[in-house]
Amino acid sequence: MRELLAGWGMFGQGLPLPLPLPPVLIIVAIGALALFLLILLMYLIADRLLLHWYHARKTSNAQLHEMVHRLASKTGIPAPGVFIVDSAMPNAFVAGRSKRHASVVLTTGLIDLLEDEEMEAVLAYELTHIKNSSIGIVTFSGVLAGMLVALVNFAFWGAILTGFGQEDDPAPQLLKFFVTALVAPIAATIIQLTTHHRHREYQTDEQSVLLHGKPDKLACALRKIEEHLKSHHFEVNPAHAHLFIVNPLHDSDLTVLDFRLPCYHFLFRTQPATEERVKHLLKGAGVAGAREEGQKKWRLLRPLSFSFIAYLLILFLIIAFDTFNRKDFVFERAAAISAVYIVMLSLTFIIMLVVFRVRLK
Repeated sequence: MRELLAGWGMFGQGLPLPLPLPPVLIIVAIGALALFLLILLMYLIADRLLLHWYHARKTSNAQLHEMVHRLASKTGIPAPGVFIVDSAMPNAFVAGRSKRHASVVLTTGLIDLLEDEEMEAVLAYELTHIKNSSIGIVTFSGVLAGMLVALVNFAFWGAILTGFGQEDDPAPQLLKFFVTALVAPIAATIIQLTTHHRHREYQTDEQSVLLHGKPDKLACALRKIEEHLKSHHFEVNPAHAHLFIVNPLHDSDLTVLDFRLPCYHFLFRTQPATEERVKHLLKGAGVAGAREEGQKKWRLLRPLSFSFIAYLLILFLIIAFDTFNRKDFVFERAAAISAVYIVMLSLTFIIMLVVFRVRLK
């Protein structure tokens, strides 16, 4: 036994003791775990966050419930909850984390605008959307990207409340555009990567018609909603545009000091034009012309160019902060930081450009 213990002691002395993990790795591991748990939690409660975002409430409308249960039975999915949002904007969307935990949300403006058969066509579309799409991912991406875009309003109202000017003054408007240029491409990329291709919308329209057999009713509903949205302006988070049956966003540039700044709403489009959907429903041709495609390329490059410039301003702030912190400007250090930053930034924008070119065709 003594020899065994002695041998064990010698063997133990011969083995190198395990080195403690560097503090940086421990911090990174804890941060990664916390981020994973946060994303998981957001995924599980994303539908409730979205319903709370729009102040949606359950409805006791027996007719709507009867329509939803009947169409859900035909679709082969559990009947989702039916919620109402007090809004003059006529629109509808679905939220949930799975087919078993889904909700259909209708606005009071939509209920007032549509006839019963048109409403049934809209509900059929939404239930088909629940059946065909990864509703959990779509809802989660809407909440995540929506939070990024919400930073724009925080910056805008923060500038006003801290004395940078009134709502129509140039300073808050420029700050709003600057933050938009930073977050909008990232948020739009998240949306484009987590939603189906816009041409899948035609398939959803067609499959929803099989539930009620009246393509003209869905076409009429889409036209009514589109006409109302075009003639009125509604405040909607751009990152939620993909959720609605008809895109409520207006593509209007921002003018500050007689200078036209680009609009980023175009990047969030995930649906074909409403008129193309209507033509497809009624068996018409639905392809964009060459002139429209050329306009799309310019509309894509212009906002991304401004965003690239905005991120270059962030690089300037990083170098200025580093210089102030070190109390000395070192050209070689600034050049190295700039080189790494610009390479990473360029790769990121190339990826985003490819994503938008493919998805916005």
